[in-house]
Amino acid sequence: MKFTVQQFFQLFSTDEICLVHLMKTRFSETLDCPKCQKHGRFTKLKNMPAFACSWCGHHIHPMVGTPFQASHTPLQKWFYAMYLFTTSRHGVPAKELQRQLGVTYKTAWRMGHEIRKYMGKVDGNQPLAGTVEADETYIGGKRPGKRGRGAAGKTVVFGMLERDDSCGS
Repeated sequence: MKFTVQQFFQLFSTDEICLVHLMKTRFSETLDCPKCQKHGRFTKLKNMPAFACSWCGHHIHPMVGTPFQASHTPLQKWFYAMYLFTTSRHGVPAKELQRQLGVTYKTAWRMGHEIRKYMGKVDGNQPLAGTVEADETYIGGKRPGKRGRGAAGKTVVFGMLERDDSCGS
């Protein structure tokens, strides 16, 4: 089932709803307080993007450690940008984020960069290190006319491999 834009805005209609969703996603609805160790619910603070322990008042800030941490951009715009990234087949250019979110190009570029960086950290493998070998080739049936990189109907295959330098080669 496809998650539509209308469904997105019904589900995430305000920044506060986005913050509560972020808290539930990262820490669950109930948790053990890191300070007093008591299990319970944390309640949303009125004037701060944080939640407080019902027992001792210890604060948890769900945006810390995320791309939204030091941002002045509303959380709903961040969520919508992530929605665009997850529903797009070919990525989302900064100009598109600028148009859809109503932010400056600089903000849109930074948001896209942070989302891509975080997705790579969360979903991707560790970056390759040391000696890295890379190669490309073009595959496809023989076609008359132009050959090589510019030939129509060819598919690019690209591979990278981290070489094990520990064997002394």
